[in-house]
Amino acid sequence: KLVDNSSFIKSFKQISTSGAVQAPPTIRVIDMGCGRGYLTFSLHSYLCNKFLMPENEETEQKANFKPGLTVQTQGIDRRPKLIKEINGITDDLGGEFSSLRFIEGDIGNTGNTLFGDDSDSDSIAKSTLDILIALHACDTATDDSIWFAIQNDADIIVTAPCCHHQLRQQIDRHFTKNPDHPLADILCHAIYRERSTETTTDAMRALLLEIAGYNTQVFEFIGGEHTAKNVMITATKMEAKLADDNERLIKKRKRLIELANFYGVKQQKLAMLMGENLGWDNSVKLGIVN
Repeated sequence: KLVDNSSFIKSFKQISTSGAVQAPPTIRVIDMGCGRGYLTFSLHSYLCNKFLMPENEETEQKANFKPGLTVQTQGIDRRPKLIKEINGITDDLGGEFSSLRFIEGDIGNTGNTLFGDDSDSDSIAKSTLDILIALHACDTATDDSIWFAIQNDADIIVTAPCCHHQLRQQIDRHFTKNPDHPLADILCHAIYRERSTETTTDAMRALLLEIAGYNTQVFEFIGGEHTAKNVMITATKMEAKLADDNERLIKKRKRLIELANFYGVKQQKLAMLMGENLGWDNSVKLGIVN
């Protein structure tokens, strides 16, 4: 966990120094499926140290100091006993952690979050930088987290997916029914179908984020010797003019349909939530594969 968290923060640091983070008066962070909050505490502390450093402190980060800026962080988990425990820890720590809280809720379906219902307000949007993180949210919980971020117009999304069950049976079935598929000699082996499922799932998520108006990157954020679930998806909001470009959207949607058809994917949770057509029968319901 320590290595995972350190690598996650290093990856976020690259985003924050790339120009994607232009700190407004308030930075708001939500950690979906936070568990014991190791990453939640780490990112909150990193942001506080980066932007809330006292003016008289002599460090290399002095240029980042933003007078009056606040960092608000919220971890979300479904276990009430755990939430009570880690809120007690933040209370004991005080100081910079006084603006870090944990609440009970399900991934992607939680009320009373920091983002609230203000994402449509221009005045709010100009005064906050909203960040959604999700480390190893299992299977479609990653899709729920991403959709929550899109709905709430988050500025930065950072996820490290875990498990890719939804597409596996669809891909298995597709290659069983299509023995002359161009990849048949590769995907006749279960290990390669498993790896292709992970790759295809995250590639589709990246395309969907681009359709939603985000610049997206997919990369390895930690060595495989520490965890097999070492792929990270990062997304930062595009400029509105580029995000709304119709030609760009048509091309991305075409690529999404081609990818889904190539691997026999009829259903993908994030695509369903976004209302994106994968080129199959739209009457097919989530969780039922013909």
